[in-house]
Amino acid sequence: MGQAVGGIMKRPRVLIAGAGVAGLETLLALRALAGDRVDITIVAPELKFVNRSMAVDQPFKPQRARGIRLQHTAAELDARWHHGALGRVEHEQHRAVTKDGDELPYDKLVLAIGAHPEREWTSEGVLTYHGGRDGPAYRLLLHQLREGRITDLAFVKPSGASWPLPLYDLALMTAAECAAHDLSEVELSLITPEEEPLGIFGNPASAAIGRLLTDSGVTLHTSSYGVPSGPGWLDIAPGDRRLPIDRIVTQPRLVGPRLRGIPAGRDGFIHTDPHGRIAGRDDVFAAGDATAFPIKQGGLAAQQADAVAETIAASLGAEIDPQPFRPILRGVLLTGGPARYLRADISGEAGDDSTISSATLWWPPDKIAGRYLAPYLSSQVGDAADVMPQGDHAIAVEAALDPLATSTQNTFGELSDLPRR
Repeated sequence: MGQAVGGIMKRPRVLIAGAGVAGLETLLALRALAGDRVDITIVAPELKFVNRSMAVDQPFKPQRARGIRLQHTAAELDARWHHGALGRVEHEQHRAVTKDGDELPYDKLVLAIGAHPEREWTSEGVLTYHGGRDGPAYRLLLHQLREGRITDLAFVKPSGASWPLPLYDLALMTAAECAAHDLSEVELSLITPEEEPLGIFGNPASAAIGRLLTDSGVTLHTSSYGVPSGPGWLDIAPGDRRLPIDRIVTQPRLVGPRLRGIPAGRDGFIHTDPHGRIAGRDDVFAAGDATAFPIKQGGLAAQQADAVAETIAASLGAEIDPQPFRPILRGVLLTGGPARYLRADISGEAGDDSTISSATLWWPPDKIAGRYLAPYLSSQVGDAADVMPQGDHAIAVEAALDPLATSTQNTFGELSDLPRR
């Protein structure tokens, strides 16, 4: 609740550090749930939000990345915007300090600062696909495939924390590109430590993905670790196997942010309770890739942010029963043809409800399945085409964005599951 200062009721200050999926979902959820009960500041080093989950599509459908301006989004939602990177937290003083020395006071702090990517290998023959900035390099690789300069291409998931679905996107879309240009001599392989392909989505979905890879001509090596071993070779363990390769495509391994003033595990990730609270740090929460939850994915980051926002809103007097984080995994697999929608309740409370479908399983059908963020991004398609899928997948959703509307519960559109087929 607010405090009276000089006869004027002062609103509690919530500081959101980070403006990625978890940060923006927290901002949107707080406005929807708490309305004008709270004073919000958002601090982040980026100037724009770009949907990185769609970056795998860029090499195949080049487009200029524009994104949405974070300063404008903050103003739209009656929040203060501070451009800067968080350097440390001084919890006793209830303030966060940026790397530039700016001090930002808070009553409640939400850490949505993400994880740090680490390149697995630095070999010349390895392309580590981080996001849209690697689109030109991948387009060059596709050109070399078409010219016959590359015939053996391996997609290798690194050990450690990472989200594997983009690697499957790239493998399947590359296979479709090879089929479209009749490149029958090209050999594509996918090497992953997973026991089954995208096994986190459950057995039915995993089995269907395995068949899709086989039908596309991608050789799958599961329960396997690939390591470059000199020019032209990839060692695969266990089993002392070797593959001849021309190029390797991999993704960065993620490590925790290790923020000063915040306890973390050996890997740098932040441990939280099911409502996002950090042990020993009252009024400090974390959501998204910075947390110790082992699966790093935008939709799950949004669900963690929702749990945090509900807890904060309830503490400020909102009539809501805050629910703990219950992970429902949703993913869109790009294939170069019809997309596949994947859904699984991985909370342990629903058994194996694994679902894969060529029909949309949720609305709007974004790769980022955030309760509030997905409808908001859909409403921005006209100004920021790169934040949502294009063509048949671009769905415009009307979403009023007046943060001072009387009925804040109805102010924002929400993600909703559709009947599964």
